[in-house]
Amino acid sequence: MQIGQKDQRDQKNQKGFGFGIEAEFLLVENDSFKPLWFEQLKFDELLALVESIDVQPMSQAGFNQKPLHNSCGHYLIEGYTITDSDFVAQTILPKGVEIRTPLVQNPIAAVSDLKYLHEKLVGRLVQSGMNTAILSHHPTGENFTAPANYSRHDYWQWALTATATYGPDFNISLPSSLSGTIDLERLNQRVNFYMPSVIALSLASPLLAGDLWKIKGRIGKSVRTYRRSLWAPCFYVHEKPERRFEFKGFEMTRSLDDYNAYFLLSLALLLDDSLTGQASDQTRIYDLGQIAVAGLELDFVQERVCADLESAEKIATRFGFARNGLNDLWRRMYAKHVPADDIINVFTKTKSVPETLRSLHGFIPDKLLPVARTESVFANYLGQISQRSASFPAAILNR
Repeated sequence: MQIGQKDQRDQKNQKGFGFGIEAEFLLVENDSFKPLWFEQLKFDELLALVESIDVQPMSQAGFNQKPLHNSCGHYLIEGYTITDSDFVAQTILPKGVEIRTPLVQNPIAAVSDLKYLHEKLVGRLVQSGMNTAILSHHPTGENFTAPANYSRHDYWQWALTATATYGPDFNISLPSSLSGTIDLERLNQRVNFYMPSVIALSLASPLLAGDLWKIKGRIGKSVRTYRRSLWAPCFYVHEKPERRFEFKGFEMTRSLDDYNAYFLLSLALLLDDSLTGQASDQTRIYDLGQIAVAGLELDFVQERVCADLESAEKIATRFGFARNGLNDLWRRMYAKHVPADDIINVFTKTKSVPETLRSLHGFIPDKLLPVARTESVFANYLGQISQRSASFPAAILNR
């Protein structure tokens, strides 16, 4: 379907949509902000801690019960699962805590639930001398190894890599009238083409082994994206209990508005057939490797991000979703400045992992308010790109 076209069935009606976030948090000592990892964290103690958090009567819609957990809760202990010889889970070497929000009707409600659940988690962690930091790769951990916990080699390598990474997953279910129109093969090719560039907007893990991550003679933007790109997909389709699309690859961010915008960018890839770019899985892996190092500095990245951002604007208008975060992402693209650059600046000034982590504590802003489109941002951007490429959307401002 062409997203710009009006469909009388929509009527800006959000009924039938479902949105949920799974977000992983690095744990730190509350006073010193020294990072914690599996050497310091104990699975049984962390599980008891999160199970003591009262979030009733918050819904558990869309949840399943994870191995070694006692209920379908909003908090999971994430890390490397140790199995027996038959690959049956025995315990977990914790890397941190995951928050799961229930399925709700619009993205901004899911983001609000994430904020609430994080506040409850932090309140309980502080009582035990811990806190959270929002970063996408463990800043001192490196080269984790453990016995295989899957029969498939690629799954095992993904599990090893993920033990040092932290990310958000964006779960989207569609009304049946839309879900049935999705061509999964075409969707995979579209995601392969656009998603690596869109991920560039979120890059935020430039620390490794207690220092800045250096590669190819420069400081890289995201060791997480660089390492996970070899093993992990950018999205996954769940068919049970009903079809759900899980978008992976975005990095953790302190900005609540970013999470809303990432939902819109993902929806655009799902629903907008006018995004005609196609790429293979191999090309996706290659692109992610480049992007993890250079971020938004690559010209092809700018073009693809622009196309998906404009589609996200139309998605928000068509279905009446809040467009929070899109202004910031337009500015980020124009400035070629990603969240990793701010982390690099803090670390360069402080030369301290704990002080850098202290700057990455908590969400901003405190309140989620509707955000209008700032036309001057796009006018400025169009003036710059019109000199480089005629392939960008020609009428970003004319809707």
